[in-house]
Amino acid sequence: MALSGACLVCGCSGAVHRLPQLSGADVSLAQSEVQAAGPVPWQDASDEEVVAVLRSATKRLYRPAGQVCREMAVGVCDWNFRLSRDRSMNAASLSNGMIVLNRGVVDYAANEEEVCLVIAHEMGHQAADHVAARRHNQAIGALLGNALLGDGLLSAAIGLATSSSTLDGASVGARIGAISFSKEQEREADYLAGLILYRSGVDLDKARGMLVTMARLSRRMRTELLDTHPAGPERIAGWDRAVAEIRASNGRLPPRA
Repeated sequence: MALSGACLVCGCSGAVHRLPQLSGADVSLAQSEVQAAGPVPWQDASDEEVVAVLRSATKRLYRPAGQVCREMAVGVCDWNFRLSRDRSMNAASLSNGMIVLNRGVVDYAANEEEVCLVIAHEMGHQAADHVAARRHNQAIGALLGNALLGDGLLSAAIGLATSSSTLDGASVGARIGAISFSKEQEREADYLAGLILYRSGVDLDKARGMLVTMARLSRRMRTELLDTHPAGPERIAGWDRAVAEIRASNGRLPPRA
C-alpha cells in the first residue's frame, strides 16, 4: 500500500476475504464528514520523535499481526521495515516482506494510534500476499531494494534494517507512487489493519482519524471505475463497517472470498 496523502500503497485484483458491503448512504455520510473536517494536522517531528513513535507503534503491533498472518497462512509473515526520509504521507509494501514507512507518516499523525493504522495496513497487504499477486510490484520492489532506506539513526533506533545508503525521498516517493493494488485489496488491507489493531488493544476510533486526514489530503470524494484506490470517503465507510464486524466477532478473521 502506498499511503500517499490519499492512498496507502498496495496492489492487484481480488481480496482473500469477503468484505462488508457498503451502501450509498454509508459513503454519503463519510463524504459529509470529510467536507466538514478541520485543517489537516501536521507537525515537524524531530528525528527523535519519529524514532520513538515508530518504535512504539511497531512493538505494539508485531506479535498480534504475526498471529493474524499465520492464521491466514497465505502471505509473508516475516517483515523487513525500512524508513524513508520522505515527508509525504505515504508507506509501501514491497516484495520479500519489505515495508517502507515515510517519516511523513509521523508528521501527519495526530496520535500514535494513527501511525499504528498505517503500519497495520501494510502488514495486512503482506499477510494477504497482495504484493506477490502482481509481478509488476515485485519488479519495482527489486529496483527499490537497492536504493531503499538507510538513515542509520532512524532505522537502527527503531529496530529496522539498516543500509549503507540513505534513501532519496523525492525519487523513491515517486517510485512508490507507481505501485498500486486493486480497490478490493486496499479495502482488505484496511480490514486486516482494523483486526490487527483490535487484537493489539489499539483504540480503533483514534486510529480512524488517519483515514480522515488522508481523505482531506487527496480531495477525491468519489471512486471512479479506473481508480486503483477507493476514494477517501469510501475507505472511511469501509473502515466503519469493518470495525463494527470485527467488534461483533471479537476479532475473528472474516470468511474467505
